Amino acid sequence: MHKLEFRLGDTSNLKPLKAPEGLVVKLQKKAGIESPADKYSYVEKRLREEYGRNRNIKIAVDTCVHCGACIDACPTYLTTKDLRNSPVGRAELLRDIIKRRKKVNDDVLELLYTYYWQCLTCRRCGYVCPFGIDQADITRVVRGVLFEAGLVSRYAAMTIDKHIDTGNNMGITPAATINILTYFANEIKSEKGVDIEYYVYRHDQKKMLKFKGAELVGEVERSQWPEAIMYVSSADLFLNTETLKGCLAFLHAIKLPFVINTRSVEVANFGLWTHEKLMKLIAQHYIDAAKELGAKMAIFGECGHGWRAFKNVVAPVLEREGIKTYHIHHLVVRAIREGRIKLNPEANGDILYMYQDPCQYSRGGDLIDEPRFIMNHVVKKWVECPQNRQLNWCCGGQAGMLADELKPLRLQYAKLWYECAINAGAQHVVRPCSMCKGTLNGVIEELNKMYGKSLTFGGVMDLVYKALVF
Repeated sequence: MHKLEFRLGDTSNLKPLKAPEGLVVKLQKKAGIESPADKYSYVEKRLREEYGRNRNIKIAVDTCVHCGACIDACPTYLTTKDLRNSPVGRAELLRDIIKRRKKVNDDVLELLYTYYWQCLTCRRCGYVCPFGIDQADITRVVRGVLFEAGLVSRYAAMTIDKHIDTGNNMGITPAATINILTYFANEIKSEKGVDIEYYVYRHDQKKMLKFKGAELVGEVERSQWPEAIMYVSSADLFLNTETLKGCLAFLHAIKLPFVINTRSVEVANFGLWTHEKLMKLIAQHYIDAAKELGAKMAIFGECGHGWRAFKNVVAPVLEREGIKTYHIHHLVVRAIREGRIKLNPEANGDILYMYQDPCQYSRGGDLIDEPRFIMNHVVKKWVECPQNRQLNWCCGGQAGMLADELKPLRLQYAKLWYECAINAGAQHVVRPCSMCKGTLNGVIEELNKMYGKSLTFGGVMDLVYKALVF
């Protein structure tokens, strides 16, 4: 068994770079927030307001008995041994302000910013706390107040700004989206022998285009528009391309006409971690994209935190509009049960896979059994991490931790899930979440060198793609 190498002591030098004032003000205006003249008194006032209205903050400040249950469960504390980088430590920073033990000044703001941006918002602490205190909820509130006062991660702010302006995190243009989709449709043809049919709504030209494989069939009249909209991740267009091919090929296999709206080529929602108003601004993109097309069905791709925000904010609005909402895994499970697709687990080889729950699926997205059902049908051998379902380990890159400057901390956090996999003899980790895949892509090479292993990773739809038989 491998032992974790804890970094003892102070991690206050590890924090995300702060967004420049101009970008912060731009986002504040988009969210309808006016920057305060005195950030110190403003933060004190706002945190006390939240203490009066937020159950989690009130219990954390008034009721927490420092039993230590959350410390033993918190991945950020277990891998750094910095007490402030724990639910108890973060709550204590808040308690000092609420109870007026400390006045807010630059030093206090810096501590709040540092440690509330080191939190993964994975919610593991909330499942072990005897009082049910959800530190992730507190983290989101504190980060929101800090944003209102002008302090926010540069990485998160830049990502949100790009998403609001362009409809995706990477600023992918409509023309680039079409080029990428046709490229991978051509790959599907060469690998699976089938020309998939799909639609692309080019929002800048207000045109619905139909494609067969890599070829453009032509523009489609409104009466012939498909009723299902598919939301993919911008990362799937460049990084998680097997996931993209899995989604495209599966929807073609079940003969469901679907469209990708170039205005909403994204499943992520970084507003979830930054400010509720920013989260709702991004959520509106998904709502508008579906309504613009007159969709009757909305299908969401592989992203944990994005699914949590979509399920709890977007889906209720769409459902009221008569638009049924699904995660792609829901449709795969249904297709398997109804015998609508043929799968060959042999195609995924004889290696041992390990399924690891994305945090926001198991602790906020109610997506636990579906991926496991699919795993049973697409691979020959798979195991689970002993810390699974509601007690899984976070990938280490959630909640804005993908910033380059936070990589040393991200590597520490990642050791928990990595050691879980190699100790079980797994050769491939399955994490159906864009954020998880982005994290693993950035740390897997170094962890493999560190431990002398050759672990690989991917999503569930990657395995569906390989197993699909046409």
